[in-house]
Amino acid sequence: MKRLIKGVFLDIGREISIELDDSRSPKTVQAILENLPIEVKINRWGDELYTERTQIVEREEDGKRQVNIFDVAYWPEGSALCLFYGPTPISEEGKILAYSPVNIVGRIIPHNNEKENVLGKIKASTRVIFK
Repeated sequence: MKRLIKGVFLDIGREISIELDDSRSPKTVQAILENLPIEVKINRWGDELYTERTQIVEREEDGKRQVNIFDVAYWPEGSALCLFYGPTPISEEGKILAYSPVNIVGRIIPHNNEKENVLGKIKASTRVIFK
C-alpha cells in the first residue's frame, strides 16, 4: 500500500510530498498513519533531517543502516522520523549511512528542487507537521 502525505515546515512556509510505502516496514507505516498528524521539531545531521521523539513506538523492522537519497525512515532508537537527502557525517564514499538501523517507510517525491530550496534551508528546531 502506498499513501501520499505532506511534510509542512511551519517556520518557513514550505512543504514536501512524501510517499509512504509499507512494502519494507508495514507495521511502522501503519503506526505512522495511525498517529497523523504528527507535529514536532526537526533537526539536522549532515544532509539528514530527523525529528525530535515522536509518539510512534515501533521496533526495528527490516532495519537498514545504508539508505538512498530521498529515503524517509523511522529511527527506532530515537522514536524519530528521518529524511535523507544526502550524506550524513558518517557516510562513506558513495554510501549514505544512518547513525543506526532505520526502518525505511517511504520516499520524498522531488518536484521543484526540494533539496536546495527546502531541505537544505531547514535550521535546527524548525517546526514540521506530517499530515
